[in-house]
Amino acid sequence: MALFSRKKKGEGGILLKGFPGNLDTCKCLYMAAEKGVRIQTDLLDMTGHEEDDAAFRTLSPFGKVPCLSEGDLVISGAASILPYIDIRGAGQSLTPRKAARLGEQNFWIEVGQQRLLPYINILLEEQVLKSMSDPDYTADEARIDTAIGDIDLTFLLADQHLQGREYFAGDYTFAEIHWAPYAHFCDITGHGALIARRPNLKQWLDRIKARSNGARRTYDVLPGLEQIRGKELRFVA
Repeated sequence: MALFSRKKKGEGGILLKGFPGNLDTCKCLYMAAEKGVRIQTDLLDMTGHEEDDAAFRTLSPFGKVPCLSEGDLVISGAASILPYIDIRGAGQSLTPRKAARLGEQNFWIEVGQQRLLPYINILLEEQVLKSMSDPDYTADEARIDTAIGDIDLTFLLADQHLQGREYFAGDYTFAEIHWAPYAHFCDITGHGALIARRPNLKQWLDRIKARSNGARRTYDVLPGLEQIRGKELRFVA
């Protein structure tokens, strides 16, 4: 089965199958909130490795999380889902039209994926997810400290880049869709000081938090620790 696969038509609407403690799932929720796209959610319990189950692999053959379905269409992974929701939603696409801005956007997306995602995942694993599977688990403090050091260096460089800028590529782009969940998960795992100490990055995050789509703040769609621990995958339209 290919990445873009087909299934029998269901009741209609968009369904996102993912996990609240998965950064790529949260990017897709955030994009949907930003673009005003109404979706339904279905929990994929990654603490029980449901992404490896045969039933999920019929939808996402490589086990990519999350997985989105609408009508006959099934697509897997944030790289496919984010542009789909962007075009599916209201307003102009978040993809920059100017080559220089597009290059900046893609650079900071790549920086986040390489220099933040793996280390923020370590914070999530050590401080949240492993204790959900094993109540007696003791966090590896050395591993956490190493991750914090790498995150802090990336935040320093991002802070320098954001001097005199509102957003990473000038305008609000896909770079913000990727970085907002990174900042959020850094904060809810108790490391918000890494952002607070970087004035330009903090101002950027304040702007992100102030964004709204209608009566609700876009940022509010991102799950808190209670939702992650309760395995609640919710979407506020």
